[in-house]
Order: sequence, then structure tokens, then C-alpha cells
Amino acid sequence: MSNSLKQKLHGKTVKFFGPPGTGKTHRLLERVKRFLKRGISPDEICYISFTNKAIEECLDRVRKDFKGYDQDDFKYFRTLHSLARQQFADIPVLDPKVDMLQFHTQYGTVKINYKPTWDDQKVYNNWSLQIYDRARNMKADPIDLYKREPRKKVRLQQFKSIIAGYEQYKTYESKPGEFKNDRLDFTDMVQKYIDSGLPIPFKVLMVDEAQDLTPLQWDMVVKLAKHSDKVYLAGDDDQAIYEWNGAEVTFFQTFPGKVKILQKSRRLNKKVHFFSKCLLNGMEGHRIEKDFTSNGKDGEIYKWSTLKKVPWDIEGTWMVLARINDVKRELQDEAKKMGLYYQDMRGNKSFDVNQWKAIQDWDKIVEGGSITREDACNMYNYLLNIDHGYRSTDSKKWSFAHPNQVFNFEQLHLQGGMVEDKKPWADAFKRKFKDSEKRYFRTIINKEIDLDAKARIIIDTIHQVKGGEADNVVVSAKCNFPSHFDRKSLDERIKELRVWYTGVTRTINTLHLLGTYHRYHFPLSKYYKLYKSNYA
Repeated sequence: MSNSLKQKLHGKTVKFFGPPGTGKTHRLLERVKRFLKRGISPDEICYISFTNKAIEECLDRVRKDFKGYDQDDFKYFRTLHSLARQQFADIPVLDPKVDMLQFHTQYGTVKINYKPTWDDQKVYNNWSLQIYDRARNMKADPIDLYKREPRKKVRLQQFKSIIAGYEQYKTYESKPGEFKNDRLDFTDMVQKYIDSGLPIPFKVLMVDEAQDLTPLQWDMVVKLAKHSDKVYLAGDDDQAIYEWNGAEVTFFQTFPGKVKILQKSRRLNKKVHFFSKCLLNGMEGHRIEKDFTSNGKDGEIYKWSTLKKVPWDIEGTWMVLARINDVKRELQDEAKKMGLYYQDMRGNKSFDVNQWKAIQDWDKIVEGGSITREDACNMYNYLLNIDHGYRSTDSKKWSFAHPNQVFNFEQLHLQGGMVEDKKPWADAFKRKFKDSEKRYFRTIINKEIDLDAKARIIIDTIHQVKGGEADNVVVSAKCNFPSHFDRKSLDERIKELRVWYTGVTRTINTLHLLGTYHRYHFPLSKYYKLYKSNYA
């Protein structure tokens, strides 16, 4: 970036550094409302966030005060990829579910001698393509990035072949005038906008969670900022936890502009605020100093040896946070054994929803009610077959029934081959119900929990819950990989500290530190002792 451009951007840019709970997004949206009140049109404001869900939530908050506007009026409230997509609507985009499957199963096996795994086929889960995409976002050499990976899943030559095959696939043409891909992926769209996208003269440009932008995405932001009258960036360098995915926090730290520190956390109580500062001390000299205060409430911090010892009777919402997915799954398994009802950030519940639906429908027809054909088909997937004395009709062979037809127990017996025996659900469903699943359902049903409602407990990774909060938070110190925190380089320790800082600052009331005897762990106990010995 030239000095003249830096000077130009500095004069019109404001950077909000917002510690946890200080309202970064709220501050941006208040500026949006202020500009709308001044008469600036919604299509003169560009608001960038990372997910479509975040954009929708922001629009809902703005439109509560400006009901005269439709959602379509805010046509530049988008993700960066979506904004770039607007410019090149005539070029097809790779469909992860269709094109990636086709690439792996057809083009891949023939042209690059690579046999895809099921994980490869699901969406965009191929390890080599993930490395390649990260390299493009980092503006780095893919080969160099491959060589730096500690656990390589394919050999170098195969890595090169997969990349070359993927790029050929995007422009593949079987025969002139016949099948032709000519498609872009999401990273291509950003690059194409940087190279040839038309400038959009916004009055106002706003970028939320700016600490998580990659170098390539920063290039697009700079291009947008050049043609905007006002630029607002919001983020927190202390919560920059996506460097593994190509994000570069130094761009946000050094981007020219006036710096404003948001100083009042509505979330962090006094004890958690102090504990979080113990973690921040390990980042001194490598972060923007931010003097911020707690919400003034006392709060509480506990340390436990196992998940069972956590006092789950404390009222309010809960988050149970893991460093990596393997530990998340271990925590979920342990929670199941304890009979806890939970979900993850994506809304996936602690049980098979179809199994729960089958139980509900079974109880319904036993008590004299009726269910639809679709529900009956689902229920039949779990019933014992006729060889064991329960049903004969396969759930896939319901051609005799109209889709809108409903059935009671007697009709299912007469038309669906079901034995006329109104057993308890646990006896009827043995085909695909494991004993552990039945025990779990019995436990949570006996607790009279509304299983159709959102669970008050979320179990997920720290990365997945970033931006969220709960009344009570449990943080597990287990890592399941060689951490050896004290032996890491300074840069590696800072990256780790940011992750754990992000995790512990999700809580509003109580923080529960879950210790471990596992050899791979983050030294939460060390910071807990530091907190206990210094908190006044």
C-alpha cells in the first residue's frame, strides 16, 4: 500500500477495537442508523460480515427502527463473496454438493489418479483443496504451505496433481460447443473482483469482525475503501483465532485510520475480566493495548476435575467448550452418559431427531391418535421386522397410501403389516436403537424436558461459538495433540492464548475450568492459580 493511499484511507477510516461484550456490532449498526436518519440511502451503505446469518440479524436490527425499508433496499449488506458475486452474476459458481462430487468421482479418478474418500465427496472436504484454498487466501505458494503442514495426507506429487486437476475441471470442456464448466469458486470470485470488478462508490463502508480477514480479502476491502467516503472497521485482535485458515490480524492492526477503543464490557463480570487479563499478559507487545472495564458484577470462577462435578443446577444457559473437535465429541459422549440434553451451534441435537419423532409417533398411535404416511415410514425404519414378530411392510413400499393419508394403530395393522401388539416404545424399537440410545432417551424423557425446544446447553468448539455468549461456560483444557505450551515459539503461544481468551470470555455469570490429567493440555490451572493469588 503506497503512502499516498495510506494517507487517503487514514483520513476517512475509523477502527473500533472491541474487547468481548463491548458491542462492536452494535456500534456499527448505530452508525448505520445515524446515516439513514441523515438521509443517506440504504443502497449507499455497504455492510460486510462473515456469514449470511450475521447479515440477516444485522438487517433485522436496523429495520426495527426503519420499517419503511424492505430488505431488498439494503442490497449491499452482504458477505465479501456475495458482494463479488453480484458483479459476475453471469458466470456459474461451483456448487460444492454437485461439482465437487463430480470432480472427485469422474474427473478426479480418471485424470489425476486419485481415489476419493467419502469425506472428500461430501462438500469441500478434500485436504489438498483446503490447503490450496488457504494458500490463495494467504497469497502464498501452495507448495510452501503444503511443506509446512505437520500431518500430510497425500504425497507432494499427488497434491500437485489434485490442484492442477481442480483448476482444469473449473474450465473443462468435453467438446467444442458441448459440456463446459467455466465456473468460479468462492475464492475465485474475490480475486476476480480485485482484478476486474467495477468500483462501487459507497458513501459508507463497514466491515465487522475485521480481524478474521485474509490477505486476499483485505485486498478487496482496500479496493472498496478507495471509493467510499467513510470507512468503519470493527474487530478485536485479541480474538483473532482463524489464522490457521489464512486470516492475518496484522492487516487490521496496521490499517490506517483513527483508533477507538470500546471500553465497557456488558458481558464480563469482575472475576472473569481479571482472569482474562491474566491470559492477555502473555501477549504483551503483540496486541493493541485496550483498557476496558467489567460490568461491575462479581461473578464466579470454579475449577473441576470432571464434567460430572459441574453444578448443572445453576440456572441459565450453558456452553461447554473444547479446543478441538475430538475433545468436543468426548465431552458430548460424557454429557450423554450423564443424561444431559444439549445441541451444538448448528442446532444439531444430542439425539437422532428421526428416532425421537418415531418415539413420539408410536406413543401417539398407541394412545389412539393418527400419523401421516411420511411419519409412518420413518417409524417403520426402527420397528422390528416380521421375523422377530413386529412388522412386515418395508417403509419404502408404501405405494398403497396417498401422501396425505393418515393412519391410526388399527389401520397400520391392517394395511401396513404391523402386529397388533401395543408394546412400550423401548420394546418395539430394537432394529436401529442401540441400548445406549434407549437409556439416553429414557433418562431425558423422565426428566420431562421439552425435547422440541432449544437446549439450554451448547457443546461445541471455541471456534464455533465465537461471537456467542452464555450465562455459564465450561472450558475444557484437553487438547489431544502435542501442545507443550511452554515449549512453543512466542508466535505459537500468542495464537493459543487468543483461542483460550476467546473461550473464557463467552461467559456472563460463571466460568468453570475443566482440568485434565491428559498429557496434551493447555495450562488453564496455571492461570487459575495466578488469578487466585492476585485477585483482590
